[in-house]
Amino acid sequence: MGLLLAYFYEQDQDAGRYAYYGVMGLRHRGYRVSYAVLTSEGFKTGEADPWGDFDLPSGYAVAAAVAPAAKLATVKANGLRAVAAVDGGCPAARLAELALEGRGEEAAEAIAGWEEYSPCAAVVLRSDGVYVAGRGREPRRPLSLGGYGFEALYAASETAPVTLMGGSPRYDIKAGEAVYGDRFTFDRVRVGGVRRTSLMEYVYVARPDSIVDGVNVYEFRREMGRRLARRHEAEVDVAAGVPETAIPYAIGYAEEKGARLEYGFTSTVGRVRTAVAPMSFEERLMTLSLKLNPVPGVFKGKSVAIVDDSVVTGLTLKVVIQRLRRAYGAREVHVAVSSPKIVGTCPYRLQEFNPETLIARHLDDEVITRALDADSLAWLPLREAVEYLRRFGVEPCTLCMGGEG
Repeated sequence: MGLLLAYFYEQDQDAGRYAYYGVMGLRHRGYRVSYAVLTSEGFKTGEADPWGDFDLPSGYAVAAAVAPAAKLATVKANGLRAVAAVDGGCPAARLAELALEGRGEEAAEAIAGWEEYSPCAAVVLRSDGVYVAGRGREPRRPLSLGGYGFEALYAASETAPVTLMGGSPRYDIKAGEAVYGDRFTFDRVRVGGVRRTSLMEYVYVARPDSIVDGVNVYEFRREMGRRLARRHEAEVDVAAGVPETAIPYAIGYAEEKGARLEYGFTSTVGRVRTAVAPMSFEERLMTLSLKLNPVPGVFKGKSVAIVDDSVVTGLTLKVVIQRLRRAYGAREVHVAVSSPKIVGTCPYRLQEFNPETLIARHLDDEVITRALDADSLAWLPLREAVEYLRRFGVEPCTLCMGGEG
């Protein structure tokens, strides 16, 4: 899920016009956006497809959630209405209820300090103009704070949407911290905690032009590509990222290997996670063809390293390798996976994996290599990613990769 809050201090400003670009910057996180736009007369709410043709109503504040099935929790009491979006599987309706008490401090204290909100991040907006944004004591999801000069406050799940709204990222909300206020005030609650941001944020979910908890996502991925190349005992002529999200890894891999980095594939459908997208097997195969169409001449007669950002079912790699061998003349195809093995689902519902289809959960490397029809296979060791992130004060959650939560 992706969270967004755009709050202008003057009611004649149109936050919806700016939040539109913020939603565009979060649409890689889901197929639906649920929004609440606050005007001087109350809320305007709705849902839309962020990948399609959509608009946000005019208003001076916007709260939005982008997810596979995004929903904002709405509660009414004492003539007020509150909407809440929570990332991480925590009770959003309860948080909206708390937001109706006091002037937001109760909801802020719950996010920052209550055990039931420990793994989550949240944004809340109230009909009288009170806002709340915060993270639990051991948050698995990030939340960044920014602004548009002195005119607006922004909060988003990563920094790129803040920039796309014309703002400047200023602050990563810490573990066990929440900010709250209205058009005239700004306060914070700080309990303290440990940043347990999911490793999947850095490996796959976040945009490469974002900074997450002080970590430059692009630099992280490029460095992981270098480290993976050092471990991969394969002689390759060219390297290509599969899909486009793997290109930063492929850059680092090619640099370390001394191989030529190639633009190997063109996508017609943009960024679609075929392993978890709601579609039939036939639709999945067709989408893969549209998503990863090889560039002629790049692979013919070459020993190729296909650098993937993560592997769930292995279907993408199987289809790609078969096409490179049979239709595009690759001499050898080596697979370099730039994430640790995904072997379990996420108890915090941050990633929806079916444990029955996780290839690394059920098969060893030798069998996977044969099943993919690859010449070799290498994975990024979990310790490499964890060690890198610890330098920034992040103790990443790695439960889905067989590590610690």
